[in-house]
Amino acid sequence: VETVDDYDEYCHYVAGLVGLGLSKLFHASGSEDLAPDYLSNSMGLFLQKTNIIRDYLEDINEIPKSRMFWPRQIWSKYVNKLEDLKYEENSVKAVQCLNDMVTNALLHAEDSLKYMSALRDMSIFRFCAIPQIMAIGTLALCYNNIEVFRGVVKM
Repeated sequence: VETVDDYDEYCHYVAGLVGLGLSKLFHASGSEDLAPDYLSNSMGLFLQKTNIIRDYLEDINEIPKSRMFWPRQIWSKYVNKLEDLKYEENSVKAVQCLNDMVTNALLHAEDSLKYMSALRDMSIFRFCAIPQIMAIGTLALCYNNIEVFRGVVKM
């Protein structure tokens, strides 16, 4: 993943399309108005980006080959190789990079709130809100937290 645009595109295909599909199902059932595509997409991107941030260490240590989802456009401002973020000597730069990634994910928070504020059916609202609440809580735990590079950070 080279650019932030690449990152957004990847997240769109693995999670944004899920948000779009769910919105269409909610609408087809007659329970909800059809949400704008950009809001539905943001719901998925917010969750996916949170998981990518939280799972850095698991992904980078994957055997036989690392999974690298953090965009070079962000991490290359701080280190020469993505895996360098996990080394103690890079702790300050790692946290700066992490905060950059969290800030990028938070760009989708407002869209997610707008999406959920339009929901009328309480069961659909809960279905959508619980993962979003967990995501924002996870990002709050991750922000400025070197433990993301040492082990698992979970709510």
